[in-house]
Amino acid sequence: MSEEEEQYEEAKTLGLERWVQFAFVGVAALVFFIGDKLINFVWSYFAEPDGTLVTGLAAILGILVGYLLYRHDRVKPYVDEVAGELSKVTWPTRPETWRNTIVVIVTSVIAAVFLGVFDAAWSAFTDLIYSTT
Repeated sequence: MSEEEEQYEEAKTLGLERWVQFAFVGVAALVFFIGDKLINFVWSYFAEPDGTLVTGLAAILGILVGYLLYRHDRVKPYVDEVAGELSKVTWPTRPETWRNTIVVIVTSVIAAVFLGVFDAAWSAFTDLIYSTT
């Protein structure tokens, strides 16, 4: 492999690594948010929660969980593999997306009409049965 190809592969890998790191930061932020709400909820049963202390504890919890997941021997390679696979995905173009959206809408309308007709027929049939008894 030439030096230029190696640099390209390295840049590509660093690009994927950036998204992996963003994912772990997102998990840390989610843990922070949920931790803040959960600590406030539990603490409110015992006393009035101190907002600064609760936010600090939730921040420490979020950072700790994000860091430990990033350094975990099984989680990090898995997330790297997922990011690598997602980089191979070919996303549809705008016209393809538009055509597929139209197909979904038309199919939904056809299914709704079919089910509506079936429901009306079944309702009329059951009304006929119940009215004769």
